Amino acid sequence: MFPPFFWRTVMPHTRQRFPKRGRQMRRNKLFTTVVAALVAVGSLGALAGCGTANAKESDNGVKTVKFVLESQDPPYSYADKNGNPAGFDLTVLKAIDKKLDNYKFEYSVIDYQTALIGTKQGKYDALIGAFFETPARAKQYLLSKPYNYFFMNLIVPEDSKVESLKDLDGKTLDPIVPTDGRYVAIQNWLKRNPDVKIKVPTVTNQETFQDMFNAVHDGTYDAVYLSKAQYDGVADTLGYKLKVTDPVDAAGTVILYNRKNGDVQKAIDEQIDALIKDGTLGKISEKYFKQDNFQKARELGALKD
Repeated sequence: MFPPFFWRTVMPHTRQRFPKRGRQMRRNKLFTTVVAALVAVGSLGALAGCGTANAKESDNGVKTVKFVLESQDPPYSYADKNGNPAGFDLTVLKAIDKKLDNYKFEYSVIDYQTALIGTKQGKYDALIGAFFETPARAKQYLLSKPYNYFFMNLIVPEDSKVESLKDLDGKTLDPIVPTDGRYVAIQNWLKRNPDVKIKVPTVTNQETFQDMFNAVHDGTYDAVYLSKAQYDGVADTLGYKLKVTDPVDAAGTVILYNRKNGDVQKAIDEQIDALIKDGTLGKISEKYFKQDNFQKARELGALKD
């Protein structure tokens, strides 16, 4: 198939009616023009292909994988004072890279939206930055196995007796946008605990944290399913206090790959499994989060060995 511009600029000449005299010469010129155009089209296609993703293999058989890290999400991933990658995610990638003789990782840090678009379009091979697995992301990217866990708490009225998700049986959470990773996480928990019936209303546009907490404070909803850190970030502005439970659930965070990098995904998944089993990732999480996130995920039923 030729691109549309080819048919507009080259092929119309084949429909011209030439006089008999000199027709063969013009046919020869036409043939030369068409061949030249085909060569040009092929060259353009080749140049366009140079911008698409794939881990590039060097002469010694080692593939370079271009990782991009989110620049403003400490302690997961961020740019240090010199603009270099830093954080938990980078430490995890370096531990994986040490185990892969056939791959070499390169790192850069950019903003969230640019990282997503660049990875999808192929400028980068993979993106890491505390991403939950969601159906929408699975359609656009290849996803790794969880390399870490993010913990959810319940934010409830100060006098509430709720301490766990099971205590919310028959009650209602503050609404969640269906594309939010929290919605996927709570639905997964409900599948693992079918005897517990929690109402999870949905909305098109997510409220601000303050609006969520106001709705619990005034009794509209029974709890907000969110992290303690997110509550702590606005607690001083609320004008009232709410209770934050201990972690009640864990959601795995995954690497997003350009869809052409299935070989990279498979190789890294194998190392994620190995580094969980030998305790390496648990020790890294202790360094950054003061706890073994994998052991905590096991306790909450989110990780099965």
